[in-house]
Amino acid sequence: MGKFPVSMTSTTDLHSSSLPKGPERKVYPLSLVTEAVGQMLDKQAGGKLFWVRAEISHCSFSGKHAYLDLVEEKAGNRMAQLRGTIWSGRLEAIRRSLGREFDEVLKPGREIVFSAHMSFHAVYGFALNIQDIDLDVLLGEMERRRKATLAALRKEGAVGRNAQLRLAAVPQRVILIGSAGTAGFTDFMAHLDKNAWGYQVDIGVIDTAVQGQDATTGLVHALHKAGRVALRSRLDAVILLRGGGAKLDLDVFNDLTLCRTIAAMDVPVIVGVGHETDNTLAEVVAHTACKTPTAVADFIVERLVDFEGQVGREGRAIAAESRAQLSENKGWLGQCATFFQERPLALLRSLRGQLHVGANAVVRSTRSRLSDESAQVGQMRAGIAAHATSLPLSRRAVLVDVEQRIRQEATRQIRQHEQRMGGVKETLSLLGPEPTLRRGFSITRKDGKAVRRADELSPGDKIVTHLASGTVESTVDATSTRQTEN
Repeated sequence: MGKFPVSMTSTTDLHSSSLPKGPERKVYPLSLVTEAVGQMLDKQAGGKLFWVRAEISHCSFSGKHAYLDLVEEKAGNRMAQLRGTIWSGRLEAIRRSLGREFDEVLKPGREIVFSAHMSFHAVYGFALNIQDIDLDVLLGEMERRRKATLAALRKEGAVGRNAQLRLAAVPQRVILIGSAGTAGFTDFMAHLDKNAWGYQVDIGVIDTAVQGQDATTGLVHALHKAGRVALRSRLDAVILLRGGGAKLDLDVFNDLTLCRTIAAMDVPVIVGVGHETDNTLAEVVAHTACKTPTAVADFIVERLVDFEGQVGREGRAIAAESRAQLSENKGWLGQCATFFQERPLALLRSLRGQLHVGANAVVRSTRSRLSDESAQVGQMRAGIAAHATSLPLSRRAVLVDVEQRIRQEATRQIRQHEQRMGGVKETLSLLGPEPTLRRGFSITRKDGKAVRRADELSPGDKIVTHLASGTVESTVDATSTRQTEN
């Protein structure tokens, strides 16, 4: 901004120190003061244009005019603030000059370089009447930031990091990040859904803004969300889309944080931003960059077509190789068929002859063995007949002696058992019921069964008591038991 001197000599009579006091002092109306300030500004500025750099903190449109709040800040401190005005005539000219960049230039947070006249209004005060905006300065500043960001990404090793990930030969499960309803988003979905081969792709959509002040934050959050999905389930790729627009519109895809997030993703990121002539840093750090959203759809479909074609080629190659192998081995197969047809018959004939020879040998051997065994049996029969008469005579005395010893042993054993039985009989006569009763004991029976314990009887039971001299019948009035020591 050009500097110019401001002289206050024309208004020295307005200074409080120079105003006369008392009844002679002169009081000026406010309009006269503002008129004097305006004349002074016109005299000093001379209607010249000044080039100014400032940031737009607020922008509004009223009727055909635009009103801007312009600020300059340094280290978080506001150094200056002025009102800027673009009147209708210049606003249309600026709109034509900026073209598609108009909406991106005139928005809060954008720093602009513009030419303006200084003006002072009695009611609205000092303002800058903006005449033109230098777009080249904005684009140059954007390119400078882009180069600085690219240098930082290269220094960090972010460029090419995501490209090292393996992209599935058949990407069938992807997440799409973009603004639903925009032209680029719609074109991609329609192009992929209506592909000529009828391929189906499972697409998860994360809807987020792709331009504006919050675009960068939204895109970074969407990428983090896609990364969390990839940790829980299989994900082939993440697709980042944005249709064509002004260069300043696409500047969000040059953001350092966004590019770092893309490079750090553990799943391949495919980017399709802008038109064919646009080139953003998001495309540089991505796994695959396509010129447009439609080109991304073509890329996926072509990858599916290539895979299917490769499978078809491999199948045809296998079929051709199989036919060649069959043709080469056809003669050998014929020989094998002949062999398998004739060889079993020859083998059966040979084995049949061997079987006959073996059977005849077995018959001859059996007959010879039977003849030999028959002769031996005859000899044994004659020997047994000869010994049958002589052997009993020689063994008769032995048998008589054995019989006598058996009888003696049997008599001895019988006498021992008789003695043993006599002892048992005497013991039983002493331990039997009758001797026991004679010694003063009795036997109590209930229903013919001996009673051994008091708890076997109940009051009212009929019992019979056997004594040595007879029996006694009685009725139970009560029972009692006593504990026995173990």
